[in-house]
This record gives sequence, structure tokens and C-alpha cells, in this order.
Amino acid sequence: MAVEKKRIVKQYLVLCEGVDTQNFMIRYLNSDALNYDPRFSNEIQTFDFSGINDLDTFLHSLKNMENFDNVNRLLILRDAETDPQKAIRMIQNTLKRANLPVPESCHQWSSKDEEIKTAFTLMPACNAEPVSGALEDLCWNIVKDDPNGRIRNDVQGFVDYMNNTYNSIKSHEHKSRLHTYFSVNVQYISQKIGEAANTGAFDWNSPKLNALKQLLEDGFE
Repeated sequence: MAVEKKRIVKQYLVLCEGVDTQNFMIRYLNSDALNYDPRFSNEIQTFDFSGINDLDTFLHSLKNMENFDNVNRLLILRDAETDPQKAIRMIQNTLKRANLPVPESCHQWSSKDEEIKTAFTLMPACNAEPVSGALEDLCWNIVKDDPNGRIRNDVQGFVDYMNNTYNSIKSHEHKSRLHTYFSVNVQYISQKIGEAANTGAFDWNSPKLNALKQLLEDGFE
């Protein structure tokens, strides 16, 4: 089962921005959408590197961990935030400072000639054409119990009203929107993203995750 541990026990690591992203990934790696290949759940280990400004420090600590020499795949998963190109530059510069291979672009593994291959991708798109946003936007796009989008349309209307009337949530609209959706579905009330994932909030077979699945699969090559 793909779980986080305090020490390196796998050769394929996924570094996640924050515990919500980590728990989301653990649930996805162990989901029915990926059970066609047991390597997803058995051969990948996740770590939480905390915030976007903590990746430098985390990589330094990671490289000093026992068994890092055995790592041959390292994937970084973080939010694009408001500027995807800035996020790309930040990750590339961080990898360079850590003396790790630097992929030429988002959603692409580094050269096979390296002892360790690295890649990074940006939420919410998780593909080669990143867009502004975060984990919450990805989750919003793959909720499971609203196939016609009726609840989400009403939640979006409420969020728009709050923004237009009170100008109170513009900076965190993505969080307010998702957690409002959780609050009107009794099985997800007060849950964090990882908890909602475990409860069954998300469609792991959504086409929105196809590019992420392909990137993870490419890491096994």
C-alpha cells in the first residue's frame, strides 16, 4: 500500500506540497483506477515537503536520508498558484541547487541517462499545459456525487454572491468553493481533502486524472 514513512523505503518517491496533497495521492495510488498495475500501490512512496518555500530544505534533508542512494525516480507535485511559469522556474531552480536532474519542462521526466530521473507537475491541470490553481481546483473538477454539476453550480453561485457582495473570499475562493460543497453533502461535512478522499468524494477514474496517471506510469520505465 502506498503510504508515507519517516524513512526512505522505496525507489520511487512522490514529493507532495502539504499533507492534503499527500493524502490525496496516497488514496489515488491505492484506488481502483490504478489497481491494474500493483506497482502504483506497492512501489511508490509519498512524502509531504510542506509549503512551496520549503522544498529546498526538504530536498537537502531527503538527500541525507539513509537509502537515498537507492532512489531512482523523484516526482514533485505542487500547486501552480497564480503563476504557473513562476512555479516551474522555482522547481527547476530548486532541483538545480540540490544537484538533481532538471526536467526541461513541466510534466516531463528528465533524461534516462541520469542515475535518478526527476519530474514535476502542477495542480490543478497535472499535464504539460499548466494553468493557475491548486489542489482544491482539481478536487472540485473530480467530485463524484454531482454528475450533472447541479450542486456545484449552486455552490459557485453562492461563492460569486459572497465575492460580489462582501469581497471576502477572493483570495481563497478555491478553498471556500470546495469546502462549501463538502458542507452540503452530509458524508463529507467538516472533512479535510484526505478524509473526503477516503470517504469516496472523488472520481479516481475521471479523465481529469489521465495525464497524472500517465506521468506516474512513465516513471516506471
